Formats: sequence, C-alpha cells, structure tokens
Amino acid sequence: MLAFWPSDAVLVVTQASLVCGPRPRLPGPLRWLRSSAWAWLLLPVSLGGTIGLLAVAPGLGLGYAWVAAVGVPLMAAVAVAAMVPRRLVTRWRAVVALAAVLALGAVAWTCHGDLIGEAAAVALTALSACAVASYLAGLAPARLLKVGLVVMAALDAVLVFSHALAGPNDTLNAATPGGQLPHLQVAAFGSALIGYGDLFVAAVLGCLLVPPSRRWPAALLVLALSAIFDLLFLVVDELPATVPVAVALLVLEWLGGRRKAGPGHPGAVSDDRQRRGVMEHRG
Repeated sequence: MLAFWPSDAVLVVTQASLVCGPRPRLPGPLRWLRSSAWAWLLLPVSLGGTIGLLAVAPGLGLGYAWVAAVGVPLMAAVAVAAMVPRRLVTRWRAVVALAAVLALGAVAWTCHGDLIGEAAAVALTALSACAVASYLAGLAPARLLKVGLVVMAALDAVLVFSHALAGPNDTLNAATPGGQLPHLQVAAFGSALIGYGDLFVAAVLGCLLVPPSRRWPAALLVLALSAIFDLLFLVVDELPATVPVAVALLVLEWLGGRRKAGPGHPGAVSDDRQRRGVMEHRG
C-alpha cells in the first residue's frame, strides 16, 4: 500500500483542484426550489445530521453507501458534461459524459483495491462534488453559503478534536454496497482518505469566486493551507479537512475587503451580482 504522505498529497491536490472544477448550470425546473435554507441543509446541517444519525443507527451507513453508489456517478456525469465543449450538441455532450463516467466506474470496480481503481473512484467522487456544489450555488444566496461553509468547518473541527466523529466516521467509511463496488461516499487513496464533505466545501468555494480568474489563486491558497495544516498528522490521526478551505475563504474575504476600502477601487461585487455571475460563468 502506498505510504501515507504521498497518499495524502494526492488527496490534498484533488481537494484544492475542485476550487477550479467544472460548474454545470442549475436546470431550469429546479430554480423554483431556490431558498436560503439550502445553505444550511447542505453544509452544517448535513454534517451534523449525518454524524448524529450514524451515531444512533450505524446500520444507516449501508444506506449512505448505496445513495453514493447511485448518486455519485450521476452527478459526476453532469460535471463531465459541463466540461465538454459547448459547440457539441446536447446529445453528444451527454454521450461523452456517460462514456467517461462508465469508463471511470469500470476501472474503479474491476481494479478495486488497486491504486488505479482508487484513483478512478476518487475522480468520480470529486466530479460529483463539483456538480452538487454548483447546483447549491444556484439555489442559495452566496452570502449565506459563505457563512454556512465557515460554520460547517467549525462544527467539523469540534467533532474531530472532541473525538465525537470517530465512531460514525468509521461506520460510514467501512460501509460498502457489496459486489466489490467502490466506496464512493468517501475518497480513499492509498493510506489516506478524505470525506465527501471535505471535497464538497472546496467546490463550493470555487462557486463563490467571481470572476473565474479568482479561482486559481484560491486553489493555490487552499493547497498551501492544507499542506501546512496536514503537518498536524505528525501528532494526530484525524483532521478536519474543511478547515483550510474555510480559512482560505476568510483570507479571500479579508483581501477583498481591503481592496474595497482602497481609494478609487470599484470594490467587491455585490452578493446579487455574484449570484448572477455564478450562473453566467457556469458551463
């Protein structure tokens, strides 16, 4: 098995790259679901609710595994379709997306336990996180998403450092849909693993950055903060990987506030304009 540090490095780079991941458009029929509540339901509440449910009913881990086995490939296909050049007609974009996801799924299944199989499973999980985050950004106001992201990271840190996360986390990580299907509810590579929520928040951060040119510096910032933060693995066995993403968001907000305060600078775009920009630059 691959040693921990190179395994961790792969997952850290994967998480940071999602800041620049694909941004599929929110389907028109879903726009009537827009509500501020989504910022809480899919960020801090989803984390706390999942841990609470698994703590009192460990058998639900199998349900989560099956939801991931079905939902992750579907959402990964949505993300891949958004990466296909728009000059292709819709049906060909769908064919390309389906073929890519089927190929990744086949590798993840047939090479189960090998690094190449784990890499394919991580790719599926990461791509699906981009699609879910992009849909969330179309459903909830950007300002509340920022607050929800920071609250989720704070909750994650409390749960991890109080060791309240260990039992439910082990249950979720060990759950398998059977038939040697990959565990898509987490991203495991070599000797390290990262939760779906840890990838999801990085993708959410990318959705909040308008224009898209701001995403690469943000991704590098997340990468640097995660690399430094993970040095704590020298003394602990588990860390909340949402924290570097939240810190990156706070740093970016602080820098944006300083630019806004500068003389003659147009300032940061408004929250409403940010939301419109997210929709315009998604594709």
